[in-house]
Amino acid sequence: MASESRLLIAEGRVIAPFEGGAWVDFTPLAGCQGCAASQGCGTGLWARWRGARPRRLAIESPRPLAAGERVAVALPARRLVQGALSLYGLPLGAGLGLGAWGEWRFGADSPVVILALLAGLALGAGLSRLVAGHHGARYRPRLHEPPPS
Repeated sequence: MASESRLLIAEGRVIAPFEGGAWVDFTPLAGCQGCAASQGCGTGLWARWRGARPRRLAIESPRPLAAGERVAVALPARRLVQGALSLYGLPLGAGLGLGAWGEWRFGADSPVVILALLAGLALGAGLSRLVAGHHGARYRPRLHEPPPS
């Protein structure tokens, strides 16, 4: 597995165990210390606006988990970036690419440019869905049990 410094780790509480894993609730963080002090990028503002509702994920586990148990899950940082690029980058890239092609081919004032952009977004979303279906397990967090000290 990846080194500790390259893992994104979150703690949660088991809500409903099932064979091979459990549903786990995670309370989202309100951002960094800068956000807590009302400075910085605004992640804290976004978290306050959305509320601190728990997020629920199904986590696979090699051992049985009990309801109420606190667990840590991890996701390699690299996988998070790859997943975000697949989810957002493919539709955006395809949309911009087909939109640019439409502008080059038909001119900037043609309604075909908008249709090409929308077709590219749809194509990219479909590609993203194919990638997620084929490689989706890579992007799922896993139960994290640190090595014994």
